[in-house]
Amino acid sequence: MDDLATRTGISKRTIYRYFRSKEEIIVAVMEDLMHGIEKDTRIAVEASEHSVDKITGAIGVVLRNIGPIQPLALHDVQKHYPQLWERVEQFRAEKIQRIFEELLTGDGQGCFRKVNPKIFTAALLAGIRAVVNPNFIMENNLSPEETIRSLFDIFLNGIVTEEQEIKQLTGSS
Repeated sequence: MDDLATRTGISKRTIYRYFRSKEEIIVAVMEDLMHGIEKDTRIAVEASEHSVDKITGAIGVVLRNIGPIQPLALHDVQKHYPQLWERVEQFRAEKIQRIFEELLTGDGQGCFRKVNPKIFTAALLAGIRAVVNPNFIMENNLSPEETIRSLFDIFLNGIVTEEQEIKQLTGSS
């Protein structure tokens, strides 16, 4: 609380006038972050015509919003406020599922392979829970941005190089 008061230039007494506890502050910050991501993602998705641009726009929104947050801060939320972390997980799951199911079922542009949207979103969410979490990021000395970009690159582009894909399609070795 001393650091917060110093950084904001507000006395602790004033802070406690608006928030009864540190937990209430953390909840307010996380709720504000989730609300901002939801609003900005909706704007990015609606602003794009092309399905792939909708995805890259949504990912960009997430990266801009969580980029400044240190993994240790998220780890502390996960460890000390499990009920709040569960809300974060639920938020991620609902938004990702909605966006990808809409894109995969409504892809009239032929951008995506025909895959079952339920299976794709379940696999993506499992990957996000396993990889885009504070423990994994810190244990592997990664940044949130690198982690998110890599995971989505794998899900959207696979792991086979374009050269290998062409060889497979043409039957050459």
